[in-house]
Amino acid sequence: MVGRLSGEKRQDVIINAVPFSKYADRIQLVFAGKGPKYDEYVELGKQLKNPPQFVFLTKNELIHLLAQTDLYVHASDMESEAISCIEAFATGLVPVIANSEDSATPQFALDGRSLFAPGRPKDLARAIDWWLDHPDEKAKMEREYAEAAKKYDIDTSVRLCEQMFREAIEEMENQEKNHA
Repeated sequence: MVGRLSGEKRQDVIINAVPFSKYADRIQLVFAGKGPKYDEYVELGKQLKNPPQFVFLTKNELIHLLAQTDLYVHASDMESEAISCIEAFATGLVPVIANSEDSATPQFALDGRSLFAPGRPKDLARAIDWWLDHPDEKAKMEREYAEAAKKYDIDTSVRLCEQMFREAIEEMENQEKNHA
């Protein structure tokens, strides 16, 4: 997960999910970010066979890390932008996202297999295990997520913004003609 180590980001749910996974002995969590919950999460992670790694990276280092990752987990209860999740699935990672009503992130799940009940470590472990149990489906969805992310890239966003402005100008010009 990428994000500030804080209560609303719910990295604790990810740490607590690992023991419920049948892959618990093989899972290595990596959290990219800093924040006030660092010490608490380091302590919580000591229960795991592979304690979590906490890193703060440059953009290029983060891209390199994401390329080595099997899944991207986004456990936030509250999220207004979801930029880190978009950046992760743009690299082709399948996201596993907390289905929180207070978060913008669930809208990016292409189907229910990428969602889990917020604050529920057992449900997160279920979702992680499903993707790890189905590598062919995960590979297929990696391509679909990478393709879906293209609609959020900067070139597409600029093109859509320009189109919106053109349409607004045309609409205003048509209204002026009709009132003249």
